[in-house]
This record gives sequence, C-alpha cells and structure tokens, in this order.
Amino acid sequence: MPLKQPLSSLSTSVPASAMAEPFILQLDNLTKRYSAHAPAAVHRISLQLPQGTILGLLGPSGCGKTTLLRLIAGFEQAEEGVLRLNGQLIAGARQWTSPEQRMIGMVFQDFALFPHLTVAKNVTFGLQQTQKISTEAQRQRQTDVLRLVGLLGMEDRYPHELSGGQQQRVALARALAPQPQLVLLDEPLSNLDVQVRLRLRQELRDILKTAGTTAVFVTHDQEEALAIADQVAVMRQGCLEQIGTPEEIYQDPQSQFVAEFVTQANFLEARRLGNAWQTEVGCFAASEREDLPATEDSPAVVMIRQEDLILQPDRTASTIIRDRQFLGREYRYCLKTQSGQELHARSASSAALPIGTAVSLSVMPQNLRIFPQNPGQPAQIAA
Repeated sequence: MPLKQPLSSLSTSVPASAMAEPFILQLDNLTKRYSAHAPAAVHRISLQLPQGTILGLLGPSGCGKTTLLRLIAGFEQAEEGVLRLNGQLIAGARQWTSPEQRMIGMVFQDFALFPHLTVAKNVTFGLQQTQKISTEAQRQRQTDVLRLVGLLGMEDRYPHELSGGQQQRVALARALAPQPQLVLLDEPLSNLDVQVRLRLRQELRDILKTAGTTAVFVTHDQEEALAIADQVAVMRQGCLEQIGTPEEIYQDPQSQFVAEFVTQANFLEARRLGNAWQTEVGCFAASEREDLPATEDSPAVVMIRQEDLILQPDRTASTIIRDRQFLGREYRYCLKTQSGQELHARSASSAALPIGTAVSLSVMPQNLRIFPQNPGQPAQIAA
C-alpha cells in the first residue's frame, strides 16, 4: 500500500553529518553479565547493520537474543563494548544515551497498547512525547502510518475492538510514527494464532520495506526468521555463532549447532574411508569440498536434510519406515535404523511408501555437510 507521503520525507532529528554513515547499527565486542559467577548473557557480540536491512536474531530460549535487543534499546547497560547508531556513539566506556534519546522504535511481544486510548491516540502517543511538531503534522504522520499498516478508517476504535493481528499493526504503526532510525521487535508474532502469524510474516516484511526502516527482530522460530529477515544472526549461549543471508544460513551452516537448529536435519556418525563416508545406513560419496576432513578413519558427523534423503524400497535394507505423516504436498517419513536411531525424510506425496517398508537411503554428495564431533561449546565468529 503506497504512502500518501513517504515517511522518509518527513522531518527527523538525525544529524546531517550522520546521513552518509553506511551502517545504521554497529556493535563492537558488546558484553553483558548479570553475575560474576555465571557465563555472560551476551559475550563479545560484533556486527554491522546497513540501512534498510531487516536482521533476525535467532536462537533457543536463554541464548541472549532478547538481552542483546535490550542493550540496543538502552534498557540494559553493557559492561564492555561499544554501540553506535547511525555513526553516533550511544554506548561505551564513557558514553551512555538514554533509551528515549536513541530514536529507536520498539514493538513488544504483548503489543503494550494503551487500552484507554483509541488507535489514533496510541499511534500519536510517541510523537507527543518525543517530537515537538504541530497538531496538523501529527495528524498527517498518523494518516501515513495507518495507511502503511492497512488500518485507515479504524482511528476511533479501541484495542479491545481489534483482532490480534490488527493490534500488532497498531503497535508497529506507533513504533514507526516518530520515524526512528531503527525499529526493534521482540517476538512480534508469537502471541498470534498460527494462520494469522503466517499471513502477517509477509505483511510485516512489506511494511518495514515500504517504510525503508532498518529493523532487528527476535524470534526462536526458524521459519519465521528465514521468511522475514534479510540477514539472520544465530545465537548460542550468548555468542554469535553465524550471521548471513537466510540462504547462506540454511544451505551452508558453519557449525553443527546452526545446522541442527536451523535446518532440523538428520545427523549420522560417520568415518572417512577413502572417497566415502561410512555410516550405519550405508556409504555416501565424499564431495570435493575443501572443508571436509580428509584423514582416513576420521570421526565426523554427516548432516542430511530431510528433503535430500532419497528412499528406495529394499527388502535387504535394515532401515524401516516406522511412521508416515501426510503434509499435503509431501509425506514426512519417520525411519528407524538398525541401532534404533530415528531419521526423517520428506518426499512428494505422489508416491507413498507403506509403513513397515524396508528402505535403502541415498543422497546427492554435493548436498552433504560434514562436521567434526560437536564440541558442545559455541563457536563465536570473528569480529
């Protein structure tokens, strides 16, 4: 939905000297500890976020992603490291800028709308608190953002008169109204029904892109991160394990943890024997990738994505189809190996294999990923 007047054309308080800065957000070795006797909640995080980029912070509960978001917002103070916003130092050893002065918009998990205020007054609340502009300018800004989120005509409604998806849009409109340099979203879709959440994924991305807004959002939903973000940062135990495009994260995970968390693939213990990897379900040809261990009898872990595992009925095979799920366009098979390990495979629904069928397994060698045995510790990426 086009804006009557682009948000970027409205006046802002961003210094002209900072407009040439290529990165809106820069973190350098940011560290936060809640206890001297416990590991850091956020440990030496460094990243750079260009203008207009949507970054998804992805990871399991307790990995530090919400703490990192709060550090950026100014709700928490880091013990170490530097944070710059649009080229300006806002957090460091001798510098601290309060949250209300950072020109950062925030969308909370529970939306945090004022129940006694209408949609229009919720949206303009931030403008009244942070910017001295005329009533007419406030009304114009309100119209622009409500058009952007598809809520024109609902200005006089109260939050309880809106659906969950509409409330989420009001919260986003309120965050965008002051034209922040950066918008932070803390699991913005987690409180919505599944169908609403799926629909709003694309809407949320479209709104942020149309507004030209740089954003960081927190999620533990792998599919959500891949669908919305331009860049995905995978966190583990306070560390940044890998950052890249959704395609890079999914197709080329740099650690077993990233592969397990993002791809939900199968993992088999394997040993290198000549030009093949030997596993309990057979040998898989080794590709020419330079990053694969080449030592004979080297212990490793083979990653096989569910969609890459090819099943072939074979009465002599020791792997059995234990269960089958129909997912519409495809079947998901639960396989049981001779040792009792469970594997999963997905294939087109045109040809279903019966439960109890013995199958041999194969995969294209270029789709394999090989990792050393999981060390159990996060592999912090270099700054």
